Amino acid sequence: MRVFFRTGSSAVIKFGFAAFVLATCGCGSNTGNSSAGGTGDSVARGRQIVDEYLKRDASPYRKSRINIAVTSEGEAPKTYQIESTRKQTPEQTMTLTQIVSPPDEAASSLATEVIGKKTIVTTYSASANDFRDTDSKKMFIGGLTAGELLGDWDKFNYQLVSEKNLDGVKTLEVEGRLKPDADSVVSRMNVIFRADDYVPVESHQFGADGKELRAYKTAVVKSDPAHPYASRVEIDNRVYKAHITIEILSQEYPEKIDDAMFAKEKLKEPVKK
Repeated sequence: MRVFFRTGSSAVIKFGFAAFVLATCGCGSNTGNSSAGGTGDSVARGRQIVDEYLKRDASPYRKSRINIAVTSEGEAPKTYQIESTRKQTPEQTMTLTQIVSPPDEAASSLATEVIGKKTIVTTYSASANDFRDTDSKKMFIGGLTAGELLGDWDKFNYQLVSEKNLDGVKTLEVEGRLKPDADSVVSRMNVIFRADDYVPVESHQFGADGKELRAYKTAVVKSDPAHPYASRVEIDNRVYKAHITIEILSQEYPEKIDDAMFAKEKLKEPVKK
């Protein structure tokens, strides 16, 4: 797996990435008030679609087992298996992410998302016996930033641009443009949602020069009655010629998870398979 920019050790970058990979299939951010420069109706509808998607993804607790396969040009494919445990409130989302395979790269991280603030990824360095906090936008793997995978929904203004049938399914295409005071490598994104359950089925991200940076496509949708989600997503990185497949092997919504799971001290414990 290729790491293009380093902010610390290779392991820190790898499991920082893992903490956000679930966001490709949903995150709990709040879009806030938004305007993408379209008509009042298209802006209001665009915001409603994104808000509805985030509402359906939200849950007090969630546990997921995820498989990630990465192929970068000139390198052998590599596969990771990840255990993710999430706690969510209207104000904050905390996600404990543990790489359980391959065993020689077992590691943990704790991501903290607070509306209106930068997402922070906390890791533990056993050699230095201290915790390290890293800004999500500084982590790169397969040419993707952690914040990019997170979605950063509140950084964009939205409007509905089209309604059409895609492979026999009615879809809603929403354009998001980066807010003037927001910081992201993505300047514009177009996300296509299914009209029946608001699951994103396709997304294209563009830089400030208008060139496409990434393309996301949902290969499989899990039609869970309460929480439908994209269970398999294919990502093409146009810049670094990398391909990433994210597959959710299992997902459950416990009524309660011990708060100790989301304490920094949890990062000191060995990762269990």
